Amino acid sequence: MTGIDPALEAELSAVYEEVMWLAARSNISPSMARAWYTHVRAGKLSRRIRHFSGKVSWRAANEHDSVLRLEHHKRLQTTLTSLVATHLERAKPDKMEFIRTIIECENVHIVTFRENYDAMKASGDYKLAGIRLVPWRSLPRERQQVLWASVLRGRVANAEAFRPKP
Repeated sequence: MTGIDPALEAELSAVYEEVMWLAARSNISPSMARAWYTHVRAGKLSRRIRHFSGKVSWRAANEHDSVLRLEHHKRLQTTLTSLVATHLERAKPDKMEFIRTIIECENVHIVTFRENYDAMKASGDYKLAGIRLVPWRSLPRERQQVLWASVLRGRVANAEAFRPKP
């Protein structure tokens, strides 16, 4: 795959093999196998893969006492679970599709804890969940500093691109 660090590609290939090995077990569902990535392996890998979209919910931007979350708006868990199920059904491994899907879905917006839950309940439909996004550049520098330090730094690969200028 072009544009990806070979070491990262090798790590994600190994994760794919682990996930599919788990999924092939009779007592393991595709969702349980997918959880190997999202709940076990993603911790270290996501800091190299996860990218901030540059969008913040209006509430996260304005409600300064809200608990904040990075929200996978491309439905990481649902998408990977479906992909694992498809790969099992067709019995044809495609690690590059898995890697592309992870890289695409490890894209996040900043939202409140409540909005994160509401987005999940609404199957990612932000309009139905009542989530309105605003661009990062429209936030006051002081709010950018708080969000960068508390939500982005050390948690997304492209954090430096959003570091507020002094």
